[in-house]
Amino acid sequence: MTYETNAGSIDQGDECMAGLLKVAGGLVVGFAILAIVVTLFAGGMDSLLAVLPDAVSGTLGGLLIIAFGVLLEHLETISRHSARQADLLTELLRQTPKGSSPHLASRDSAAKSLDQLAQSNFRFKEI
Repeated sequence: MTYETNAGSIDQGDECMAGLLKVAGGLVVGFAILAIVVTLFAGGMDSLLAVLPDAVSGTLGGLLIIAFGVLLEHLETISRHSARQADLLTELLRQTPKGSSPHLASRDSAAKSLDQLAQSNFRFKEI
């Protein structure tokens, strides 16, 4: 399913990927902690020491997967809002000053550059 926003279309699959990564990371962490607890009760301290390095590395791997899911979620939010921020910046740059300014000549050239940019079809490639 695709949603239309100011930034363009956003695929619902991209939004689900962040949630999927967070859930998968949580499951990896949960299974690693479960392995520690089961080994402690079933095998005693010797088998716990044997399983502990694998369980700790599994826990850290799960936390890394969760962190990647959160990062992906933040990148989707940035991508969703970038077009609106570009429009706001363009409006801010095009506002004329209320009083006289020594930089009016540079503002006029900047306004011409913005007009040329607005006429072009250039768009940043969405990731």
